[in-house]
Amino acid sequence: MEAYPAPYVQHELPLVYLTGLGEQESGSDTAPMPRQESGSRVTTSSETCTDERAQQLLKELMKHDGSSRAWNSEALPGPTASLKYRMKPISRTFNLPPRKAAPLPQAPSEDGKSTPPRHTELHSTLSPLSPGSPIYPEGIMTPLWFTKHQHSVPSLVIAFFKVYGNDNAARNEQVQTDINAIRATLGRSGYKTRLSVVLLSDKSILDAPELEEHISAIRRATTMDPKTGLFFMPPMSSSAEIATFVRSLLSTLQPLMVEHYRDLTKHARRKKARGGSASLASSVERGGRSLSASGWNVRYEIKQGVFAEFRQEMDVAERHFSAAIEELCGSEGLLETKPSWSSVWNDARLLCDVVALRVVRCQLWVGQTSGAVISWVNYKARTKDLVDRRGMGCGTYGWFAWESRWAEIMGQLIRRASLPAFQPSDEALPTSVDLTTMRTHLPPEKALATERIAPFEQLHHAGYWFVLAFEATVARRAKALDISEEDRISPDQTPASAVAQRSRNYDTFLAPLPHEEFALPLEGGHDHHLNILDRLAGEASQEFDARGQHRSAKRIMFELAQELIKATRHSRALNLLVPLWEHANSGDSLWDNLYYPLLQATHECALHASNAGVFLSTAWELLSFEGSQLSQSTKSLPDYIRDQIPAQEKITTKTNASRHLSPVQISLAFVEKETHVGELVGCQLSLCSRTTLGAAPLIVSRVDVVFTDGRTVSILHENNPSSASARPIISNLPSIPGSETFASMKADLSLLRSETRLFNFFLGFREANVVRIRDATIHVGNDAFDLQHTFDEDNLMRSRAIQVEKQGQAEHYMLPWSDTFSVTVLPKPPKLQMIMHGLHKQYYVDERITLELELMNGEEESIDATATVRQTGKNDLPLSIQWNEQDALGGEVAVGKVERDASRKVAINIDAILEPAMQSFEIEVRYFLTSEPDTPLMKVLVTELKITRPFEAKYNFGPLLHTTPWPSYFNLSAQEEEGKAEGLPYRWRLGADVKSSAEDELSIRSADVLVDQVSDSTVCDVAESDLTEIHALRTNETMPVESEFVTRKASLDDRRPMEVELSLVIKWTRKEGTTETTTRLPVPRLQLPSSEPRVLCTVEDDASEEDQVILHYHLENPSSHFLTFALTMEASDAFAFSGAKYRALSIAPLSRLRVDYRLVVHDRDEDRGNEDQDNGLWVWPVLQVVDSYYQKTLRVHSGGRRVRVDEKRGLAVQVKA
Repeated sequence: MEAYPAPYVQHELPLVYLTGLGEQESGSDTAPMPRQESGSRVTTSSETCTDERAQQLLKELMKHDGSSRAWNSEALPGPTASLKYRMKPISRTFNLPPRKAAPLPQAPSEDGKSTPPRHTELHSTLSPLSPGSPIYPEGIMTPLWFTKHQHSVPSLVIAFFKVYGNDNAARNEQVQTDINAIRATLGRSGYKTRLSVVLLSDKSILDAPELEEHISAIRRATTMDPKTGLFFMPPMSSSAEIATFVRSLLSTLQPLMVEHYRDLTKHARRKKARGGSASLASSVERGGRSLSASGWNVRYEIKQGVFAEFRQEMDVAERHFSAAIEELCGSEGLLETKPSWSSVWNDARLLCDVVALRVVRCQLWVGQTSGAVISWVNYKARTKDLVDRRGMGCGTYGWFAWESRWAEIMGQLIRRASLPAFQPSDEALPTSVDLTTMRTHLPPEKALATERIAPFEQLHHAGYWFVLAFEATVARRAKALDISEEDRISPDQTPASAVAQRSRNYDTFLAPLPHEEFALPLEGGHDHHLNILDRLAGEASQEFDARGQHRSAKRIMFELAQELIKATRHSRALNLLVPLWEHANSGDSLWDNLYYPLLQATHECALHASNAGVFLSTAWELLSFEGSQLSQSTKSLPDYIRDQIPAQEKITTKTNASRHLSPVQISLAFVEKETHVGELVGCQLSLCSRTTLGAAPLIVSRVDVVFTDGRTVSILHENNPSSASARPIISNLPSIPGSETFASMKADLSLLRSETRLFNFFLGFREANVVRIRDATIHVGNDAFDLQHTFDEDNLMRSRAIQVEKQGQAEHYMLPWSDTFSVTVLPKPPKLQMIMHGLHKQYYVDERITLELELMNGEEESIDATATVRQTGKNDLPLSIQWNEQDALGGEVAVGKVERDASRKVAINIDAILEPAMQSFEIEVRYFLTSEPDTPLMKVLVTELKITRPFEAKYNFGPLLHTTPWPSYFNLSAQEEEGKAEGLPYRWRLGADVKSSAEDELSIRSADVLVDQVSDSTVCDVAESDLTEIHALRTNETMPVESEFVTRKASLDDRRPMEVELSLVIKWTRKEGTTETTTRLPVPRLQLPSSEPRVLCTVEDDASEEDQVILHYHLENPSSHFLTFALTMEASDAFAFSGAKYRALSIAPLSRLRVDYRLVVHDRDEDRGNEDQDNGLWVWPVLQVVDSYYQKTLRVHSGGRRVRVDEKRGLAVQVKA
């Protein structure tokens, strides 16, 4: 857009003058206005507001200036209070341009009197009707008209004044005078510019009430509208308050500014309807020329469109601009009626370009993206048709200059529009793929969504249009090169007739003249075409890179470099080509057909620019291509380099196969997949020549192969005087032991065209690991240069086959694995044997484990060993393992020297494990042979231990009768010893059925009950166990264990229940072992009542009678209350009893009573069947004991031997036969 006058392409914003806050220099380039001999001058005498608050106010007002904002509806929205402006701070004195031109001077008549003018109507100074206008008499528009409304005729003047209190009445009166002077001057100017006044004060009305009277006096004296004409700004302490005041001020004044441009639109519409040429000057005065009616329509359509832009009504502006284009290009338009060689035709064409530019800008503003592209295409086609018919045609450099400019304008408009869809997004991508969120093109708008839109008609980003401009500039340069030498000579050295002929042969619309377009010779080597191409390529590349289109960016830079090469600008071209060449990948689809031209161009530029490093690298790559200069030469590579670039010092360059080609390919394969430390593994290295050299061989000076274990193998070139046919097919090189980290060998490394050389060698390794080929490097050079080409593992030539020589021929041998670039180095196989003695299938909780490890040396010589034991597996329980050796340190023990075929034993102790678990531990023995102390060997033995519980127990519990008499309630402590428990003694029975869950037979040596914990003030005494013999317990067998204990409270007054925690402690050994193990089985917690009444039953035989027993029922009252019980003995068919069938008993506190019954068993045969193995008979007497007060039935418990309780049938008593 720089080719057009700046006012033509500038965006329209309402112009606002700010006077009274100081003047600022305008940075915008404006067209100079003609000297204003008339006009209106505004002069005021009040002082300028320069304090800090005024500067903050000016800063906030300038934030609403939209001159540098993007050209889109979101950046400059149209709703009220959101419009942006062109703010222009000016001084107290400023000028307004004249509204009308001065009248023409009248010639005097013969009698000395002036002749009355024929036309008395005056017109604008920029009207075609005014003789002093720059477009008089038949011009349409001038950039000065745009400048006038953009910078000289404001829609609003905001004047700022300070007001004071009573002590400054003269200053307040001066404010009134200045306001009236401004109003009067604006009224005389003829413009409908509005005026608003802002009064600033250092005090608020609350602090200085007299200010309200002064402000009212100013309003009455100036007749300013209190709503839109006069504002008061009290002192404000923060910038936020000032910003709020400014927004409120502009929101109030915005309708006034919009109305100003609406009035101008109405005026232009009326003049168009009236007809612009109704009152013209005489044809004599105008020289017979005048603006046509079509020209007047164009003028007023443009005016209405511009005023609509001022109002930000872009859809309305686009309609007026489109109508102006139709008028210009119509059959009656200036472009069809005026001759193409006239200045009026060129001015009309320039104006048409500007209007078309504004049409596209308006469509982008309202979001008609595809519509903007269609308008751009249609106007280009219309202009091409116009130039073909009425101009010089489309085969001139002038046309391609316009075509390039028109494409560049589209790119600039898209940039200035800053469409949100083309901007980067702040949201993060949902995936990790490195893509950009900026779109490359936009879909058509809704109005065109149902129509078939070509891909070209969808709006693409600015880079696409810069590429079109670049291509048109290339065509322009090609046309410029066709300019004849006569036309390239400066006009001051050419006859006038020849110069006149040039204007008829060349289209110079907004383009240089032929001698400027392509001067002869180029002055100082300056070529403006290349500068334009450089600028356009840079702009396009920037846009493509911003959207991740790196291929397009590289393509346009490559095309620029080609143009620079055509212009013999090799240094500049090399600066562009080297980055492309260094980052280009010959396997990339972008460079499928371009890599060789890129390489050839870089090679040529490096030669002309004397860049030896790039020249050497590209020459190396060109050896891979047929048709290159090297392929057609019989010289060797060193001779070619020496002839082309005689270097003063040695050239060194490095390339990589991941980016650049190599005429020599490398392949290396291990012939075995696995090997062991100290053993040799075969390797085969192949060099395959793809060089295009004819007779001269390619000599590789050195090949370096680097492995991942840090070793490097180098093969140096050694001349072989024998002919190529006499050389062996496969060269066998010396073996390389594992002790060498760097090894070098010599071989013949000369390669003929399409020849493959094979080299075999053996490698040894010192450490166990997976060894891979890290990279391989080819060195080519001599004393003058050194080229290094590196192949990473991914770039090496892969092959699953090696070649073996049979009968003088090479045959392929397929390897049975795919990864031939690696070999797995296993540790040296140990011959040490490890045997664990004393290991059982199962171990038990609380058992201490003792094992013995035997190390048997099966090596060919003595060894020195160290053993380490550690727990393995995922188990939360730690395993305590110790070596039973004096010199053991933690988990490691030095076994020491073991002779050949000898053995050594080491004991291991494992502490008892307290919970069942699966435990495992490993013993790692590291040793080395006496002859190879640097080669460690290792043997590992993993041992698993299954830990289970040896026993399971089921418990039964009940009370027993304690035969000790209870103390008297009436004399409780008289007979008690001091320090002895005074509570009532209770006797209890605990029975356990111990079941073996071990797989082995265990010998039970003892089973005792131990007291773990009792409640406070409680004494618990356990009787000794009656188990005196060792009991053998097999798997799933059960052994009964009976025990008794007595509890007693420390005081009779303690009525709390007793809590007792017991454990069953079993001491046992394995059947064959002697080490005793103690296993503790917890007994569930027992809660024993101490103050509740109970009934116990014991039995006594009657010595005088057979089948008779005496039952003793003991009723205990441990409470401190008198209790009454009702006793009822139920009759039975199995026995007869003597005693009270029903009776009531009262029991004193802390006392015990006994009730006896004699039972006689009936002598019945069916009863004899119920006898047990002890020749006794069980009978089931039922005695009900009911608490008379609580009506609670007490349960009868067994109080001794021959009495048992069944859960279903109740109490049973054994009667001996």
